[in-house]
Amino acid sequence: MPPTLRRSCQACIRRRRRCDRLWPTCSRCHTTGKRCEYANVPLPTTVPWPLRSEIRKNFEPRVISFLASGLGSYPASFARSMKTHFIHPDLWSHRSPPAPIRDVHALCQLYAANSHKATVLSSLLHRISILIHHISNPSNFEDLLASSQALLLAQCLIIFNEDPSSPYSDNVSNMLYSLGHNLWRQAPIQLSNSLSPQQAWLFGESVRRTIIVAFMLRSVYSLMKRNFALRTPFVDALPFDRRTALWDEEIDTCTEITQDSGEAMVSLHGYTGFLENGHIHAIPEFERYILAACRGRTVDMIPYPASRYVTI
Repeated sequence: MPPTLRRSCQACIRRRRRCDRLWPTCSRCHTTGKRCEYANVPLPTTVPWPLRSEIRKNFEPRVISFLASGLGSYPASFARSMKTHFIHPDLWSHRSPPAPIRDVHALCQLYAANSHKATVLSSLLHRISILIHHISNPSNFEDLLASSQALLLAQCLIIFNEDPSSPYSDNVSNMLYSLGHNLWRQAPIQLSNSLSPQQAWLFGESVRRTIIVAFMLRSVYSLMKRNFALRTPFVDALPFDRRTALWDEEIDTCTEITQDSGEAMVSLHGYTGFLENGHIHAIPEFERYILAACRGRTVDMIPYPASRYVTI
């Protein structure tokens, strides 16, 4: 396997030892006190399985409106370009997108064209039931990821077009919770050596972002219906790549992906802490949603320090 695609840490590779690929430090490096570095950062399953403890959080109405508007725009964005903050068309650049992605794209286009919206929403409800069944029996992880992404888009259309007076549904909340957990639990530790470093990064980043969006949507749904959200602490431990600008660059020509990949990874909690404390200026759109969902703050609520700031 080319060194750039190895998933074991550098210390275990040098010593020809089996690496359990735990993040941020594998068990062997933790025991020996060695510095643990990965050429390719492991996917989310490398974090220990969490307890389901939750924290009740209340947000200001303007924060809820900002999140609802942002996540509610995903289907229209996907209809135009087959791209959102968690779905990237370059993932299937050399082949046709998976069937769940193609099907939900057609429905998003129909809805965006204002043609028979009630019929489209009815079709989406049927599609959601199919996707939920499919997610419980995926043929492989790529199939699970595509079905999960399609389900999130379908839920965005349903949730943000629902009658505001309709009651809160535990089924919707539990489904979004399970979606994020299933991706977390089943994400592969070892990726195919047929992937280039750029493709491997895009795959891992798509998984991480899809998990984050699942829990953001769950929080927004609760906030809209009950004026509070239940946050799970383990979401804060999700690995987050702070090189967020790479998502919108040409993947085939980008070289920064293979440089300092370990240095670029932080926890989601750590990154939102940087945002909340005003250490990052010119915050991109996706990170604004993350800031609002994780910290209950919009950019205009951030007190930027007068001292020199750092750009991450």
